[in-house]
Amino acid sequence: MKKRTKIILVTLIIVYGVASLALHSFRNQMNNEIIHYLVDARDYKNEDLYKVYTQIGKAPVVSTTVIFADEPNARYFYRKEKDLIYQYSMAPVKGSDPKYTYKHIEERLP
Repeated sequence: MKKRTKIILVTLIIVYGVASLALHSFRNQMNNEIIHYLVDARDYKNEDLYKVYTQIGKAPVVSTTVIFADEPNARYFYRKEKDLIYQYSMAPVKGSDPKYTYKHIEERLP
């Protein structure tokens, strides 16, 4: 391999590694912020939260999903905009049930 090719390859590996670490760190930060919001502002306990994970995708660009321990078949979606965290939607984990009653719905402040 030529020296230039090796340099390009090493540079790409380093850039990919740094980007992966930054993305992992951002997801962890968002997870922690949502957990703190739920515990501090909404009076949940850590034991009430079964699963919390952040995804980066289409619209909304960043979304954190929360599954509560007492409701493992429902997902609640949270966003953060300008230091304001709010629940913007909910959905079943699998399938669809229009008659399902969600236990952890939050009313959005104006």
